[in-house]
Amino acid sequence: MWETYGLTGEELLWSGTAFTGGIGGQQQAPCGAISAAAICLGLRHYQTADKERLKQARFEGRQRAGELVKTFSAKFGSIACFDLVGIDFSKPGGYQQFQESGISKEKCDRYVQFVIETLFRLDSVIGPAKSPAQVIIYTIPGCPFCSAAKKDLEDRGVPYQELSTEGHPEIAQEVMRLSGGTGIVPIIVAGGEVTVGFGGG
Repeated sequence: MWETYGLTGEELLWSGTAFTGGIGGQQQAPCGAISAAAICLGLRHYQTADKERLKQARFEGRQRAGELVKTFSAKFGSIACFDLVGIDFSKPGGYQQFQESGISKEKCDRYVQFVIETLFRLDSVIGPAKSPAQVIIYTIPGCPFCSAAKKDLEDRGVPYQELSTEGHPEIAQEVMRLSGGTGIVPIIVAGGEVTVGFGGG
């Protein structure tokens, strides 16, 4: 789904590494496939628009996550890891028993498949995935206008990559190119649009 949604940054893939055996082997927690899907739906509904659209996106994300949980529970009888696999990982040898039992292939793969199919079905309702435009901000150390621009992006929930000229002559060169030789910062590049300066800078 990470690739399907056009998301960037492999660190996102690590967000689900603890979702094994519930959460970190704590089986009273939901099935890892459900937890990962909830994160997936949150990312899928990510929105940086006006307040009303943000509110609507949050509502839809929660609603679709709830639908996923209900359909999963109706099909498999529960969303709790222990209920689904029937082996207690907290007991000595429990996880080894699970690995040797073939339950992972027999059951867990079915849970993952069901979740993925449900996500794709929900995705077709939402419409084509739109990955947020990559925002890059060029800065120099100690620049108050750069700090103000970064705060503005953060306040609006816009993810960005900061490229500072400090110790990077190639970035300083790029600042000169993008600013038409003026060296004015910050420079904000979003979706191919270049904005030079911020709040008087």
